[in-house]
Amino acid sequence: MDLSSLAYLYVGLAAFLVGFTKTSVGGVGILAVLLMALAIPGKASPGVLLPMLIAADIMAVIYYRRACQWHVLIRLMPAAFVGVVLGYFFLKLIPDVNFEQIIGWIILSMLAMDLGLSTAIKRHVKGRLVTAIVGMVAGATSMIANAAGPVFGIYLLQMGLNKSEFVGTRSWYFLVMNMAKLPFAIGLGLVTPQTLTLNLTYLPVILIGAVLGYKFLNYINIRVFGVLIRVAVLASAARLILY
Repeated sequence: MDLSSLAYLYVGLAAFLVGFTKTSVGGVGILAVLLMALAIPGKASPGVLLPMLIAADIMAVIYYRRACQWHVLIRLMPAAFVGVVLGYFFLKLIPDVNFEQIIGWIILSMLAMDLGLSTAIKRHVKGRLVTAIVGMVAGATSMIANAAGPVFGIYLLQMGLNKSEFVGTRSWYFLVMNMAKLPFAIGLGLVTPQTLTLNLTYLPVILIGAVLGYKFLNYINIRVFGVLIRVAVLASAARLILY
């Protein structure tokens, strides 16, 4: 792809953030979405980003392969796949609606619930109905705007997982979901041989980000981790609403 020097820098920063966020604090990766949009306007932007996300997901799964909580994933996956399909049809049939702002407000609502609900009420988050709703919202927001991280992050915080279990479960979820999105992205013309060539160029940058993210996670305690997740979610929602 023919890009300016500044655009290549933005793509490089996005690649680093993708790697870093996948092995550490999720949510800040939304900044990668913004940087990629600045570097590559239009539909090509998510087409470049998706294979980078998949590469980083694979790296994260390797690091945290023994920490995944499969019972959480099994409950979420069916509804999440439905959400991906719904998101695909939204993109195909209603391309001009600003879904990102809607997603941003949904994320803010979930964050408010996370901060404001009592412990007794929060126990119901493990119920089937809530799980199905979260799965569908996460799948749809992932397909529409690569913005499922904040939605899924808030849900996982209520599961009482430790840091490794949180990241391990999140990593497997997004690897499966992003792989499921890939055929749809190809069908929409978002992923092309040109975008894949650019992805290969930045693969070492993604790896560096993933290694540093893994090391960073080892140095923070679980309370700080929870605070960082919520701050990242708030920043992600603000970005979707304001930009």
